[in-house]
Amino acid sequence: MSELSELIRAIASLLWPAFAFIVLYLFKSQIADAIGRIRKGKLLGQEIELGDSLEELRQKALDLSNEVNSLPTNEEVKSELNNNSESIPHDPIKEIIHEAARSPKAALILLATEIERESKQVLASVGLLKGRTNISFIQAIAELDKQYGGLAGHVSSGITYFWDIRNKLIHGGKTDDANILSAIDSGITILKSLQAMPRETNVVYHPGVKLYSDQECKNEITSAKGVTLESSSPGGANTFYRIFPTTKTHFRKGIRVAWEWSNENRWGNTWYRDPDNNEIKPAWNSALEFVGRNLDEI
Repeated sequence: MSELSELIRAIASLLWPAFAFIVLYLFKSQIADAIGRIRKGKLLGQEIELGDSLEELRQKALDLSNEVNSLPTNEEVKSELNNNSESIPHDPIKEIIHEAARSPKAALILLATEIERESKQVLASVGLLKGRTNISFIQAIAELDKQYGGLAGHVSSGITYFWDIRNKLIHGGKTDDANILSAIDSGITILKSLQAMPRETNVVYHPGVKLYSDQECKNEITSAKGVTLESSSPGGANTFYRIFPTTKTHFRKGIRVAWEWSNENRWGNTWYRDPDNNEIKPAWNSALEFVGRNLDEI
């Protein structure tokens, strides 16, 4: 009898792992859902604590999933492009959210690049970049914070956290997806705030208008051309045109340009013929050289 008991115990010990595997396989979705809801309790008699990170990750993943599901498919995009003469505007936030569903780390790096670019473009648009090319994100944010009398509290509080996580990833550190997704959430808030900052928009309307030193437009000024800008007020309610002298040749119709000037050249009373109607118009009484760079290249 004792031999039979030993045999039964031996068989049971061999079958238990197989039974446990079958249970885990059959009920894996229910178990995963239960773990997702557990924050503190007992499991198989052991005290466990999962903290807030799993719930945060679950919620942010759900939010990202909802955002991605709302994006148009490639076929919808192609159809829209075929039905309209103008291409669909670039939407960096949708692109970042879409990337986050695939790779949070890649999305965070992409978002950091977009924030740096946007912060420099805001500075350039209001005339504060002043020809600089290697200004850091933190410095740009500090200057904008000073210029606009303080960024919103939730933006300022998110900047340090966002940049800390970004630096850890860029410089080889490790962090979990919950932290990365939280940083993306903070970063998108920062990016949206930068995009909403009031500033004039200046678009090249005509890159090279002939200039004259006399009101009859007989004596052409050969040292410069006039660049005509289509300018919009910060709120976009008003659009107006203005012309400035320049020796630069990078201007192209339709590009957005920075509000940048050089004091190396100056021109006095100047006139020009409006290319749209050939009407003679005064350009300026005195003007420095406009040298605004292409915003998309800053």
